[in-house]
Amino acid sequence: MKRDIRDLFKEEDQLEILQENHRAEFLEKLQKQAKKKSSTFFWLSVAAIAIIALTVGFNIFYDSTTEQEVSSVVAQIEAVEAEYLEDIEQEWQNFIAIAEDEVLVTRFKKKLDELDKNYQEISVQFKNDPNNIIAIENLIDNLQTRLQILKDIQEHIKILNQNNEHYEKSI
Repeated sequence: MKRDIRDLFKEEDQLEILQENHRAEFLEKLQKQAKKKSSTFFWLSVAAIAIIALTVGFNIFYDSTTEQEVSSVVAQIEAVEAEYLEDIEQEWQNFIAIAEDEVLVTRFKKKLDELDKNYQEISVQFKNDPNNIIAIENLIDNLQTRLQILKDIQEHIKILNQNNEHYEKSI
């Protein structure tokens, strides 16, 4: 199988001349192969577009569903907050009406302001992440604590006033 390279060049001179239509036949064969590849590529591109469209459609549908669920939770929490805040304001007005000691009113106003500041911080956390159950529980606990403090102090004032009336009647 060993051949001398010089012999190859000598044989080159003896090569046949190509037919005149050889170039045209070659181009025709290339075009046929290109058509086969393009039809395969076409179907692959159609399949890829369909998969992408289905994926995007599913993600949009799924995201809109979770956003609706989150917005309904937020709406419910806001309704509960509004009720509690209304009750707290009403109890505060009742407390001011029956409290005679300005020091007592000032002390409880300060305590409620601290709870309100804490409530505002928790509210920001809730707005950043409406799915945070701990933030929701902390919001409700804060509102319940404020309301309970007001109810307890009013009950205590009523008991004191009744005892004073009882002592006044006995004197």
